[in-house]
Amino acid sequence: MAANTRSEAQALSTQFLSKVKEAVSQSNEEGQCIGQFLFWSDTDSIIQVFVDRCSLAETSTTMSTCTAPRVRGQHTFTIKDYTFNKGLGVGRFIRSKTFSVGGFEWSIRYYPDGINKKNEQYITLSLELLSKDAQVRALYAFRLKTTTVLVSQWSSMEEPKIFVPENTRRCVSSKERFVERRYLEASPFLESDHLVIECSIIILKDPLVSETENTSEIVLPPSELSKDFGKLLESKKGADITFSVKGEYFLAHRIVLAARSPVFKAELCGPWREKDALCITVEDMEPTAFKALLQYIYTDNFLPMEDYDDNDKKEIVHHLLRAADRYSIERLKLACESFLCMNLDVETVTATLALADHHGCNNLKDACLKYIASPDKMKKVMASEQYDGLKRKFPNLLVDILEGVCKFRKI
Repeated sequence: MAANTRSEAQALSTQFLSKVKEAVSQSNEEGQCIGQFLFWSDTDSIIQVFVDRCSLAETSTTMSTCTAPRVRGQHTFTIKDYTFNKGLGVGRFIRSKTFSVGGFEWSIRYYPDGINKKNEQYITLSLELLSKDAQVRALYAFRLKTTTVLVSQWSSMEEPKIFVPENTRRCVSSKERFVERRYLEASPFLESDHLVIECSIIILKDPLVSETENTSEIVLPPSELSKDFGKLLESKKGADITFSVKGEYFLAHRIVLAARSPVFKAELCGPWREKDALCITVEDMEPTAFKALLQYIYTDNFLPMEDYDDNDKKEIVHHLLRAADRYSIERLKLACESFLCMNLDVETVTATLALADHHGCNNLKDACLKYIASPDKMKKVMASEQYDGLKRKFPNLLVDILEGVCKFRKI
């Protein structure tokens, strides 16, 4: 308790007692008055009452809020004839047209041969501030895209960067190892030899502090829908259908499967369903793939694969792509395509090519053909046992490979 508050209460209580005594002395019914005010005779009690009243009177709660105003913008930079821009030289770049975000002028630098010798096997992308006499705090990220729905993930937006135009080194911020060239050239992101780069910028302006009303704010927790459905799958509570996959059994919920897959909907809820069927045998599918399929249906996420090596991961994704196509789960199918595009190698490219051709994955098929057509890969692929198997089982794909060499080989 503050000393000045108690002093004020002491003074007020003394004045109050003085008034009481004066009233009592002037009253004709003195005894009655004394009886009425007898409980006030304890000075400390009176002081405490006035302290409480003073404290209540002095309590005042106010609030203020600090916000960081943000301005967002995007720019798309298309590199036509990617092949002819290779070999420009380490540290040399191609600059995009100037574009404006948040009242500041920017450009993208594209280094086809890396920004320095240490990174010459990588594509480097940089964001450059061109405005003079302006210090800017900004977040930024790059990604690749195609003319179709396929896009890569954004490069990470880390902590804000400060761009200072007076200092050349600080007015440019770079993703030195944006993507390794060999992976890029085997991916579907070089559509018709065009590279499409998208840059997203968030400019952080000076913080603003404003007074806010003292109202209760309810902070919503992150959505746990995916987590809750994952628990539902794991707990098996309320499950009303069982799948048998090569001797392993999986319990699930008809309504969840029907909501996520038109094939499951027809199979489990359609007019031709077996009403009394409690167990369905799934042919031509691996248990691991079916488990991963259920995980994706319930949570929209992949099954964790940290315990698998790279080859096992590719094999699982091969099976998962087949399952996604079989049950018409298009987003999962595209996700599998994207993973396989970025993880092609000599040992598995022919199997991936056959898979892509069979399931109508055109982006993945082009990526495989482009990979095989590269001079440093073709001899190794043709010398592999997998290529011999491809010739025997899928001779029609040899024509596609030949056409791919003509289309993608740099002559």
